[in-house]
Amino acid sequence: MNDAEVNAQIQQMVQFIHQEAKEKAAEIKLKADEEFNIEKLRMVEAEKQKIRQEYERKEKQVEVQKRIKQSNDVRISRLRTLKARDDAMQGLLAEAAAKLPALTKDKTYPKLLESLILEALKTLNDPKVVVTPVAGGEKATTAALAGATAAFKSWATETNGAEWAAGISVTMSSTSAKAGTGGVTCAGFNGSITLQNTLESRLNLAYECYLPNLRAALFD
Repeated sequence: MNDAEVNAQIQQMVQFIHQEAKEKAAEIKLKADEEFNIEKLRMVEAEKQKIRQEYERKEKQVEVQKRIKQSNDVRISRLRTLKARDDAMQGLLAEAAAKLPALTKDKTYPKLLESLILEALKTLNDPKVVVTPVAGGEKATTAALAGATAAFKSWATETNGAEWAAGISVTMSSTSAKAGTGGVTCAGFNGSITLQNTLESRLNLAYECYLPNLRAALFD
């Protein structure tokens, strides 16, 4: 084999090696590109997942805040409604209370006052009772006391017996209540039990008893 053939053969081997290297480099690059694209897709998907999770978290947070606000709005609205209803009821009570003075000037008041005293005496059910009139009601109370005491003695005789009724002593206090509109305050058992039977106390009692009916009539 001469030099020319040797050189040609060497050149052929070099070209083969270069071609091998190029193919190997292309294969390595292709594999690297594939791995890069796979890793890039994985990272992009992971970031997308993070963004979705963050969005869902914020969306839930906004929904929770929205529900809290709605709940607070409903609560505030309910409180305002209740306040308005209570104000209306208190206004109704005040309007009724303003009419009480006129009741004491009505011709039926003496009989009403006698009934109030008698009711208090029966409730206390004590033979020794002191009756205190409201300020300015001394005269009317004195007039009503006789009839109420007589009726109480009659009731006590039937209920507690004649001997118990014989010890009845209903007296009027030397001092009057500082304030009030009509009615009386009665004290029994040596002053240990006091029963208020004024027009204001009866109005308040009626108000409490009929409050559900009043609310139903006004607001339902």
